[in-house]
Amino acid sequence: MSFFTKEKLSNLTVYGIGQVVNILTPLLITPYLIYTCGLENLGVIAMGQAFAYILIVVVDYSSYIIGVKEVSINREEHNVLQGIFTTTYISKIILLSLVILLTFLLTFFIPYFNKNLIVFYFSLTIIIAQAINPTWFLQGVENFLGITIINIFSKAINVIGVIFFITTKEDYIYANLWIGIGGILANLMGFLWIVKKYKFSFKSSSLILVINLLKNDFLFCVSQLFFSIRNYSSVIIIGFFAGNYVAGQFKVIEQIINLFRTYLQMFFKFSYGYVCFEIDKSLKNGIQIWKKFNAFNTILLLFLLSLVYLFSDLVLHFFKVEKKMIPEFVNYLNIALLIPFLIGITLPLEQLLFSLNKNKPYIKLTIISALFNVVGLSIIMTFFGLKEAFFLLIITELSLIFIYLLILKPYFSPSYSKQ
Repeated sequence: MSFFTKEKLSNLTVYGIGQVVNILTPLLITPYLIYTCGLENLGVIAMGQAFAYILIVVVDYSSYIIGVKEVSINREEHNVLQGIFTTTYISKIILLSLVILLTFLLTFFIPYFNKNLIVFYFSLTIIIAQAINPTWFLQGVENFLGITIINIFSKAINVIGVIFFITTKEDYIYANLWIGIGGILANLMGFLWIVKKYKFSFKSSSLILVINLLKNDFLFCVSQLFFSIRNYSSVIIIGFFAGNYVAGQFKVIEQIINLFRTYLQMFFKFSYGYVCFEIDKSLKNGIQIWKKFNAFNTILLLFLLSLVYLFSDLVLHFFKVEKKMIPEFVNYLNIALLIPFLIGITLPLEQLLFSLNKNKPYIKLTIISALFNVVGLSIIMTFFGLKEAFFLLIITELSLIFIYLLILKPYFSPSYSKQ
């Protein structure tokens, strides 16, 4: 099967337009926030976002991995799709309630959270938006136009809200609120469209199925929570041990890295349904299509990373980094660019693990790597600095690549390729 089919290129183009908007939005907002609110307040905003992105995994549960796979395989079975859709959303409502309760407890009992209470409460709107988000279902049925429309609408509201309503240094508290408002309105529109198009009804939903989903996918959700902690907790740990200003410095570099992370996650989501569907039919064809998808993506990633490396000064000027601090930031950025390159290897390997139902080793490795990151960063930020923090993140990705390759090695052998 050819990767460059007309249908796949059309879907990739449509999906890519929406994801380009995802990538460009921080390029518009982050420099503006640094200029308007200052580097220290950017650190507070970043910690609120990290808090939301970590807890988003709880409401997502298994929908973006197991849910997408189930929708993709059963895309022609209306009754099965309705069961997946309604069961998933009832679960999300239950999980969202727990997250809101947890947030109130954290802001009540922990001084740091209480100090920035409004920022964390406004960040809750990001989690509410994600609970409504129907793109996991659209991804499974390969409706990339719907995903693109939702993304563009959401980001347009976000950008307009930030530019027109955040005009003074004190307005930083509203930055995350506008992310949430944009997401809630756009995702609700997509959710209602799906219910109408597929004639889904929640009247026939089963509490038993909801309980079974929460029970069966619990360990997977725990692993995704640790995965999210590994990806997003760095700025919180750095802010806790080194202060909001250093967290703001880290956020500038992380924002550049996250542009590539967003792109890589976009490609992961786009290709995941195809890979699952092909592997379910034929292991040989599935692995071949996986190789073609990710070989193409790796070449493009290397090209983009090279551009940022060559024009590091210009990139940092764009992000409003002060001229006297450019040499220090260039040093950080050049080291940190290894991280998205390595993520460009770990994500495809994880995609193959999920497609081959190798969830158990993934769960264990994710928990271990997250704990390693949290403990390691806490020690490093106590005794060292940001440069050493980036090295730790690189070591984590390298270790995961090595172990993933050991697990997947048999599937690349000639005997497996014949299946």
